[in-house]
Amino acid sequence: MIAKCVRKTGASLGSPRHGNFYTAQTVFSVELGSNYHVLGLGLFETVLLALICDENRKPNWLPIGLFELDHQRLPDNWEFALLDGVAASGGDSSNRWVAKWGYEELVRDAQHSDRLIERDPIALQIFFRELERLRR
Repeated sequence: MIAKCVRKTGASLGSPRHGNFYTAQTVFSVELGSNYHVLGLGLFETVLLALICDENRKPNWLPIGLFELDHQRLPDNWEFALLDGVAASGGDSSNRWVAKWGYEELVRDAQHSDRLIERDPIALQIFFRELERLRR
């Protein structure tokens, strides 16, 4: 999947009502008009996030509102997991993943996302392998 960056600041998204992903002062490491490979989608609490490799060349979960995504197919190797059906139906989703779509390790390994953000070498190796696969 390809996402085109159309916003890069927290102020352009408005004040978040749920989640602590940004403030009005946040400037995300993306470039307006640039295209990014999306390696995963995730619903955290009530916020839909896209996993991309940002301009710092690191994996990060960013609010989907920063991007435009036209109609496109999901990558063939993507999987989906509903992690909390009650939260996905409007129930309490405090501080947790509700659903994830993406490559196998992202969906099946509950710790993979945290390891990416912590810059664990093995998790990064998996992420960059998947990014290279998408670029081919």
